[in-house]
Amino acid sequence: MTRSTFSGFTIAQLAMSASQRALDVTGQNIANINTKGYTKQQLDLVSLNLRGGEVVSTGPASKIGYGVEITGISQIRDPFLDVQYRNQIAKVGTADAHQGTLDQLADIFDETDKDALKKALSDLSSSLDKLSSNANNGEFDSIVRSRCQVLLNYIHQKSSELTSVREETISGLEKTDIPTVNGLLSDIGELNDAIWKSQVLGNPALELQDQRNLKLDELASYLPISVSYKEVTISSDTRLSYPVVKFIGSDGMTYNLTAGEHGENTASLSSERNKGIDGNYNGHISISLIPASDFPSNTDVSPLKTDITGYLKEGSLKGLVDVLNKSGELDNPATDYRGIGYYEKSFDAFVQTFAETFNKLNTNTFPYTGVTGVPANGVPKELTSTGSEKAEYSISFLNSTGNFLNKEKININGQTYTFGDGTGGTVEIGPSLEGSLVKLVDKLNTDAPNMTVNGASTPGSWNYQASTGKLIWTSTAPLTAGTEINSTSIQAGDGTKFSLTYKADPLNIKNFDLFKTSDGSKIFTASNIKISDDWMNNTIHIISSHDENAGSTANDNIIRMIKSLTEERDFKYEYTYKDKNGIPQTGTITYYNGNFSQCYSNLENIQGIDSSANKAILSNHISVLKQTANSKDAVSGVSLDEEGINLMQFQRSYTAAARLMTTLDEVLNVLINNTGIVGR
Repeated sequence: MTRSTFSGFTIAQLAMSASQRALDVTGQNIANINTKGYTKQQLDLVSLNLRGGEVVSTGPASKIGYGVEITGISQIRDPFLDVQYRNQIAKVGTADAHQGTLDQLADIFDETDKDALKKALSDLSSSLDKLSSNANNGEFDSIVRSRCQVLLNYIHQKSSELTSVREETISGLEKTDIPTVNGLLSDIGELNDAIWKSQVLGNPALELQDQRNLKLDELASYLPISVSYKEVTISSDTRLSYPVVKFIGSDGMTYNLTAGEHGENTASLSSERNKGIDGNYNGHISISLIPASDFPSNTDVSPLKTDITGYLKEGSLKGLVDVLNKSGELDNPATDYRGIGYYEKSFDAFVQTFAETFNKLNTNTFPYTGVTGVPANGVPKELTSTGSEKAEYSISFLNSTGNFLNKEKININGQTYTFGDGTGGTVEIGPSLEGSLVKLVDKLNTDAPNMTVNGASTPGSWNYQASTGKLIWTSTAPLTAGTEINSTSIQAGDGTKFSLTYKADPLNIKNFDLFKTSDGSKIFTASNIKISDDWMNNTIHIISSHDENAGSTANDNIIRMIKSLTEERDFKYEYTYKDKNGIPQTGTITYYNGNFSQCYSNLENIQGIDSSANKAILSNHISVLKQTANSKDAVSGVSLDEEGINLMQFQRSYTAAARLMTTLDEVLNVLINNTGIVGR
């Protein structure tokens, strides 16, 4: 005989066992039809054929197999579709991050169904038109101011909302996205370790592999990754593999996200807020990666930290970096995406142009003095001397207000004095008018102590009498008895008529700025613009005309203001940068030409265009992703129809195997009980 008599029973028994196990796998598939990430499983079978038969066996052509052998249970996956899916989900992640921010920006700038900034500009123009018909009218000036305040309220609101969008995006990156990526990497490392240990013990750990694939797919939505499998020989007949996950940079460089004996070590990411050249945080962020390594767990790997901000080519992190760090054509050099910065810079430039335009139009061109009501001359004390009275000449500042200003000049007794800080021969300006006059007395007593009394040069001294507000000259010696002093008796020291001349500095042009910055800087932004305190407390007003001889109803300057709202002009963004020597320089970028309303509308339109274009991109990416997912499901997903067919197939194969065993039993019964009984 070439075979054992009972080998057929072994074949039947193995067939029944294989069919039973196939039914179990089918049941497992059906049970997990709605389980997210579950991959369809199959029973791996091979024909059992023992090589090297018995010595009494015949030639190879007469050998028969020994049934079926179960080699394991495997998943049905297409690695190419996994790669396609992960590449596509990274693109979806980028576009989705862009769209999330663009939707928030639409809530800020879209005024198609609400009255806001453009309506405020229109109302400002109307109020200026009414003021032009009522020039120099304080009531209508206040109306214009209130319209400006409404406009500024909208500007501040939008600035605050822009700041909130940026801060929420950064906070989401720091508190959600980066921790999520690190959590996924950690989970993948732990699953790699658990799967490896299970496989070493003979358990394929297919369900754990499903969990790992889910984590890898989710990780791919944040970062562009590649997944390859490294095979390791455990024994002569056992080979195991584990995934090697890498981050793919836009420059072609790759960084290990898993490492170690079987992928148990993982990388980690971190983010950092950037600072500008002024040392303050500028709203930009950097993302750094510490790659996975084969070093022991207690090794300090911080020196491996690498900035990957500029090497992100797809994924949610790439999208967030774009919206936070890029400003499109308002970057120097220009970048490829208009993020939050573009809208912040455009809006700030809009505000800067508006404030500068109106401040320039409202500049007061006439020099002004620090003291009002300065007397032009003084008066002598009239008397007829009895021999004890002194000559006295007084200049009254009782009705004067204010204080002297730097570089202002006053001429007394033929001598000119310049006010300043007390150096270089200047008269030191005191904390008040009284203090300045006291300092002036010191100079007068040094430079011009003499006056002419009745034609004779007479020594004396000056003093300031605070109780009367008078600057008084008094002769040193009493007058001779009988000397008469009248209104013309006392003259200047040089014998000429006494006069006091007070001149303003030509550079002292009173600040009639309608708008100021709240932080004292020279650059207006949407967050720091405010109505000047002088305009708020009515110290200044809108200048109706710059013509000094114009009448009270002149309104030519108000007309210029009205026209300025509709005139076309260049809108420029001003920025600071460092040259090759590290010296800060100022540059400008012209980004629009038109009037104020058109400029703001342009900002709305760009946001709408960017959003519409990105929605189309996102829709296309999602469509491709769904097609890829459907292709994956067609291969790896559980189909009730297929599993139903499998149930019938394996049930029939089990029945057939059982029938084979029954048949073999009948044959053996014939052989044992009914063979060789002839002649008994």
